[in-house]
Amino acid sequence: MARGTRRRPARASRAAALAGSLAAAAVLGTAAGCGPVSGDGSPVTLELIAADYGERTAVPIKEYWDDLTERFHQANPEVTVEVELVPWEELDATLAERVEQGRPPDISQATFYAGYATEGLLYQAKEILPLPVQSDFVTTLAHAGEVDFQQFGIPFITSTPRLFYNTALFDAAGIEEPPGSWAELAATAQALKDSGVTTPYALQFGPDSIHEEAMVWMLAAGGGYTNLSGGYILDDEDNVRALEWLRENMVAPGLTGPDGTLNRGDAYAGFMTGEVGMLMVHPALLPALEANKIPYAHTDFPAMKGGAAVPAGHSDWLLGFREHGHAEEIGRFLTFLYDPENVARANAQNGSVPATESAGQMLRASEEFERLWEFIDQMPGAQLQPVNKDNWLPLRGEIQQRLAAVLEPDTDVAEVMRGLQATAAELESGSASDTS
Repeated sequence: MARGTRRRPARASRAAALAGSLAAAAVLGTAAGCGPVSGDGSPVTLELIAADYGERTAVPIKEYWDDLTERFHQANPEVTVEVELVPWEELDATLAERVEQGRPPDISQATFYAGYATEGLLYQAKEILPLPVQSDFVTTLAHAGEVDFQQFGIPFITSTPRLFYNTALFDAAGIEEPPGSWAELAATAQALKDSGVTTPYALQFGPDSIHEEAMVWMLAAGGGYTNLSGGYILDDEDNVRALEWLRENMVAPGLTGPDGTLNRGDAYAGFMTGEVGMLMVHPALLPALEANKIPYAHTDFPAMKGGAAVPAGHSDWLLGFREHGHAEEIGRFLTFLYDPENVARANAQNGSVPATESAGQMLRASEEFERLWEFIDQMPGAQLQPVNKDNWLPLRGEIQQRLAAVLEPDTDVAEVMRGLQATAAELESGSASDTS
């Protein structure tokens, strides 16, 4: 496989074939979904909280939910799904408030689930999903949704970033290939800077994305947030080495923008306008890149000494709450949502990575969606943040507030990481006390 990935012309015949199969399967799925909903056949209304991404998706998210719930209701007339959209930034806080008030929804999208699981508020996946649906999830994602080896988090919006680069800027700087090691990454960034590129590498160490960007670099150096047994290792020497190298070889020479602390939105905007040469990008940006004819390619993020690094992954989750006792109806709706054609349709529209093997295979079989292939192939080997730990959410907040200090010239990186490790240990101790 070539190190870089350039776009190829789409083939209309394959696109039409997949569109036809999606439409036909939707009809078949509707027919298969018919049948009694509850023992007495009485109407049931499911409340669902979901994220509103604003203009960050190619198709407005309201259209997705309206279409999905309408088709589900046609197949299951005794069940109505009412969707409450809340701004993405307020999703977790809104859900937490509803739970605290004693009125959780039946289903909710969330970025975090472990606390609700340990409190006994959630259905296990096996309680609401048939085995064929459970076994269809990408294994990495299914395991990431587990607490004590039981799956509570159901992967929904999933993604894995890759190193994108502007091919026109590379050509202008005389760069023939994307970097394959950190030494090559620094040299490539310097060449871009010398050719006049404002931000050779857009380091996303802003508050909204620092925990994700840092994980990319730490994994590429052999570290990460946790070890194989799930214990926190923030002060691991590989993590310290990665952050020190980043500061000395990328930030200090001015290769990462003004101060290296861009938010994701600003970094993406810079790539769209040609001010950014390289950055980590999730596939959600693909529709915008295509629509605006941005000259781009992407490749694996390199490991420190060369080769492909262990990739980072991300998932939002769907949670089924026990409060209202609607296990059967929740399961019926989620089974419809995770129908392969429904998953493939949503990911094809918005440029995300399918959470299920079957949908990934559908998109992988059509050259119309070749732009997603590398992301689909990368996801099974991706490492996710430790969202299965009920103390990850507060620790993530500490990382977002304190980690950017490692970019400052006089900061002791090891000391910062020891401080975060101490915080992690305190949170772990608190979690143990709460469950004892």
